[in-house]
Amino acid sequence: MKNTGSPVLPSARPRPVLPPRSSLPPALHSRRGFLKTAGLASAASLLLPRGLFGQTRATPPNSRINIGIIGLGKQVGGHLSTFANDERCRVTAICDVDDERLDYQKTRLMRMAAERGEKAAVACHKDFRALLADPSIDAVVIVTPDHWHAIQAILAARAGKAIYCEKPMTFTIEEGRRVVEAVRAAGVVFQTGSQQRSDSGFRRAVQLARSGLLGEIKEVWCNFGRRYPVIHNWPAEEVPPGMDWEMWIGPAVMRPYTSHFLPRMMSGAPPRPYGYDWGEWRWHLEYGNGLQADWGAHHLDIALWGLGADGRGPRYVEVFPSQNPATPSDNRHISYTFAGGAKVVYGCPDPVKRESGGATMVSFVGTEATASAARHGKFWVDKPSLRNVRFADGDRPGGDAAPVQVSDDHRANFIDAVLTGRPTICPAEIGRSSCNMCLVGNIAHLLGRSLEWDWRTGTFVGDEVANQYLWRENRGEWARI
Repeated sequence: MKNTGSPVLPSARPRPVLPPRSSLPPALHSRRGFLKTAGLASAASLLLPRGLFGQTRATPPNSRINIGIIGLGKQVGGHLSTFANDERCRVTAICDVDDERLDYQKTRLMRMAAERGEKAAVACHKDFRALLADPSIDAVVIVTPDHWHAIQAILAARAGKAIYCEKPMTFTIEEGRRVVEAVRAAGVVFQTGSQQRSDSGFRRAVQLARSGLLGEIKEVWCNFGRRYPVIHNWPAEEVPPGMDWEMWIGPAVMRPYTSHFLPRMMSGAPPRPYGYDWGEWRWHLEYGNGLQADWGAHHLDIALWGLGADGRGPRYVEVFPSQNPATPSDNRHISYTFAGGAKVVYGCPDPVKRESGGATMVSFVGTEATASAARHGKFWVDKPSLRNVRFADGDRPGGDAAPVQVSDDHRANFIDAVLTGRPTICPAEIGRSSCNMCLVGNIAHLLGRSLEWDWRTGTFVGDEVANQYLWRENRGEWARI
């Protein structure tokens, strides 16, 4: 695996000043004030019992949450449709580096509004800072490549916006600390897009794991493929008209345009909207963190949830010889060990493959039983007496310090939090710990040796070389964030 050199450790930098939000139109003062108060209440409610805040209340007419969406790649489809069709919201601004995507999604939003008998006013931006400077925007949805998440989330928090940020929450470990600090300082609502927490199958497996009904959890199996990030030297191509390549690169290492990073929106044969496979930037070491932070950010998040380790992490990440049949140059793999002895390994136990009916994504193996889950509510447990166990909302299984929060719709959970002040199911602190688990695994794999991780300090124990990979210096003007 080719390495581009050791990143520079961070130093203190001045914060840029965004336009103030005090010049709101008089008619919007009460709604904006309420949303800001809800954001502060959400931060405080992380320390208070569930149920202290009231149930979700209806949004009065002309008092919808105004949402801006940053990033209009392939992943945006579900976000845009859901938020645009939620009667409590309206999408009033979109941002992307590509005119083609902006035009397409603006037309789509206006068409959806017309179907509801409404007229849509949608502002289009190519620089997300202009969207953040709009005082009418209450919340933002960040759907950009991984190398942009932290900067956009931090600036959105400083601008007082509620934030839904796609997983993995950050590109580097140090960025996670900075995002959490910015969100706490601003008191805004934050939801990480780890939507498996809002799936009933995963929730049931987690509840059984945390209740003690599976016995002592010895292993958690996370079933996703092996594709660690490397450097790709794809041939340079001419930048398409209407595309701001400098803004796409942003804080990352500058490389020439290639459609492997950002395909044209109208792609495929014959061309159709988003007719391409998922963007290949996620396989490139300078812009993404491979499958480890793609599917891994989902499944490792569930592992932490079920182990009661939210906000924490493993103690060790082990590296061992293992040939990847799909990648001849990859001859090592990883696993994790937690302080209590539980291990997180990759793959799926054979009995789960044979008997679970497809509930093969995450499996909790205990001394008394095994429970497993997959998307769309798939759930299985090998002990018949546990198959119909149900936990009431807010139950504290097995003496856990916190109940298993219940959400059946991840985006609706975000809007509920903005309106009511109740915490989201996946706030910044949880997004950080899940992302960090992905990243420490990548670092150990890259260095080719096992590492001891101190989640309290966010550093590797006694390893100065590994600690150099906690951060990558941002490029150009973005180094000041």
